[in-house]
Formats: sequence, structure tokens, C-alpha cells
Amino acid sequence: QFAQQMGIVIPLVRLRDDLNLEPNAYEIRLSDIPVAKGRLEPDMFLAMDSGVVQQKIDGIKTTEPVYGLPALWIQASKKETAELNGYTVIDPESVFITHLSETLKRHADEMLTREDVQLLIDRLRKNQPSLVGEVVGTEGEISAGVLQRVLRNLLRSGIPVRELTAILEALAENAPKTKNVTTLTEIVRKSLSRTITELYRDAKGKIAAITFDPAFEHQLTSSLRQENGELTLGAPAETAIELNRKAAAAWKSAMDQGRDKAVLLCDARLRAPLAQMLARSLPMLPVVAYDEIVLGTEVQSVGTISVASNEMSIRSE
Repeated sequence: QFAQQMGIVIPLVRLRDDLNLEPNAYEIRLSDIPVAKGRLEPDMFLAMDSGVVQQKIDGIKTTEPVYGLPALWIQASKKETAELNGYTVIDPESVFITHLSETLKRHADEMLTREDVQLLIDRLRKNQPSLVGEVVGTEGEISAGVLQRVLRNLLRSGIPVRELTAILEALAENAPKTKNVTTLTEIVRKSLSRTITELYRDAKGKIAAITFDPAFEHQLTSSLRQENGELTLGAPAETAIELNRKAAAAWKSAMDQGRDKAVLLCDARLRAPLAQMLARSLPMLPVVAYDEIVLGTEVQSVGTISVASNEMSIRSE
């Protein structure tokens, strides 16, 4: 399932008992380094407020491990009552599998080795030898190493790399103009607009978006600077701190409304530097450019961020 979703095959997952952990606790390790942890209550269910809860129920307070949202562990006898009252109820096995899957997605870029990239290239070469030959290899425009870095950038943003043909076609057209990996990644993202749109579209076909106040977005765009061939935000530190804080508040508000696919929508020039700035404080909030959304897709604003020197505000809609 992970290979179908993300386009790469994950390494072997090994399960082992660790007496150093507390009872019912677990850790997910990558190269033997803990990258995620959580707790499970056997024979109980995890109940989360979906935003439409009519009547609160009793349970053991906990935190949902993927998004960090407040939740309750409830007895199996309360499962039906919780569902009738509007709670989302999940069994412990599904809680763990979801946490493992999201952790793998979050660290997929670290798992993509040079050997994995070569296998992807060799597989595609059988069907499209001219395309592969034009883009990668001794006669191609880019090395396998550059392709690996582009694919890693996509995976780091949660973008699947299964559309390798579209990725290589975009590189074939633009690699002669630039070898900057960040620039190439942004170009490839535009060629994957259908994939990106489908990734963040909800069940009703809409995209929930946090947007910037136009004046503030213009201010951010005007602050862009070139440093070592990369675009960076030159906004004052206070503005950057306030932007982080308000983006976090907008994202939390969207989560509380049940908008777990909410994205931060912005100008294409801002996307990469904004994503880099928010990566540490808000790794779960996708940053998407306007032209990465397929024309005709309905976008529903769930928050507007505005930071001004005299009056800083965030409006939730």
C-alpha cells in the first residue's frame, strides 16, 4: 500500500519487545534512532472529537499520536454511545498502523537511497529508454544524484514520486536551463499538479486552504532575497515569529474543524522559502503554490493570516 501511495518500497519493518519502555508504550525507530512514540490501551478504543460532538463522554485523556490532537481512551462498552454522540472512534491496531504509516511518509526522503533511485530508473528504462537516456546517466542532463535529491525534496513535502515519467519529462525540459535542485523541484511540482490537487482534496472535492492577506503576501514577496542561488525570506525576525505563530493557530483551528487536509496556499515564489521556514515548527502543514492546484478546483478558505507592524491579526472564516 505504501509503495502504491508514495512510489517507493519501504525497508523491512522489524518488531521487537523493549523492556526499557513503559507498559503499553511503543517507539518507532529509523536506523535505531527513535523518530516517533505513543501509547496504546488494549481492549479500549480511541475517541476523538470530530467537531460535532453533542455530549461529552468519560475516558482516559490522551493525545492522538499523528496530529497531536486531544483524545480519549474509552471502554469498548462506550463505543456505540461515543459514535452516536459524534466522536470518531478508532481501534488500537488502526491507531498504531496509521501512526506507523504517517511516520514512514514523514521520513520517506531519508529512506530513499541511491540504489532505490537506480532501480526506479532501470524499471522505467525498459518502457521509455529514450526519455531516461535523455535525462539521466552519462549522456543525460542530470546525474542520478541530482534526481535523488529532487525525489527526496518531493517526498519530504509528502508528494508521491510514483509519476516518474512526468517527473523526468519536466526535468528533460528544464534541466538544460538550471542545475539548481530547489528550482528543479519547484518545476517538477507544477508538473504534478493533478497529484498534488488529489492529495489535498477532501471528500467533497474541495481544498481547505489557509491563505495570506494580499497586502501581507505582497510584503513577503517583496522581502525575497537570493542567497547562494536560493530564494530566502528577508522579513524581520519579529514578522517571521508572528507568521509562525499565526500559521500554527490557523492550522490548529482547521484541525479542530475536522479539516485534516488543510494547506497553506501562497504565491509560487514564496512556496519553497516558506516551506523551509515552517518545516521545523509546523512539519504537518503542507505549503502549496496557487499554480500547483488544478484549474477549476474549488478552494475553501479556512483562515487568513495577516501580520502588520501596528495591528497583527488572524481571521478565521
